Amino acid sequence: MKLHLENNNGKNLILFFCGWGMDEKPFSVLENTDDILYVYDYTEPNFPEFDFSKYKNVSLLAFSYGVYASGIAKLPSDLKLLKSVAVSGTLIPVDDRLGVPVRQFELTEKMDSESVVKFRQRLFGGEKAKEHFEIFENHLPERTAKSCTEELLGMKKYVPALPVPDRKYDKIYIATLDRCVPARNQINFWQNICPDKIEELKTGHFPFYNYNSLEELLK
Repeated sequence: MKLHLENNNGKNLILFFCGWGMDEKPFSVLENTDDILYVYDYTEPNFPEFDFSKYKNVSLLAFSYGVYASGIAKLPSDLKLLKSVAVSGTLIPVDDRLGVPVRQFELTEKMDSESVVKFRQRLFGGEKAKEHFEIFENHLPERTAKSCTEELLGMKKYVPALPVPDRKYDKIYIATLDRCVPARNQINFWQNICPDKIEELKTGHFPFYNYNSLEELLK
């Protein structure tokens, strides 16, 4: 895992586990006031050292594969999270009923310059899909195709060897128009764990451009 700190001189920190193939760039249009620690590139499952002690409160926000990554991350034992929120993901990353369908995951390994554009388009849904896709295209992750492929290969190596994580979340956002992690699969996973914490969003997989800041998702 890799880290990037967005320093807004905040007293509070959002520990944000991004999705596969991401970094901080797609989220740079948001107007955050808290400091944001972006976690990305899950080629290796180890969480790097970071000093959380200077922050009054730390909240966890996890997106897509980052939901699983936040579950396996070995955070400091004395770190107390004010709130934990999951967005568009489950704790079983690849599964025909509970995560990304197996065939869909396998196709992701074979992306080229054309298919990657189609993949990015699938991140968005709803009335503002075109507008939000254009914003994303102007703030692309600074990740090479090779690094994204290596990330997938890394996942395939360590995920089967690890137990399903049991991290608890205070709220679960499920995008009803999700074409990456099917909404039905997310519901299948979460409804038996915390059905009272699910909130549905009428958006695609990547809902962040419907908000002004990451803080709004933690309210």
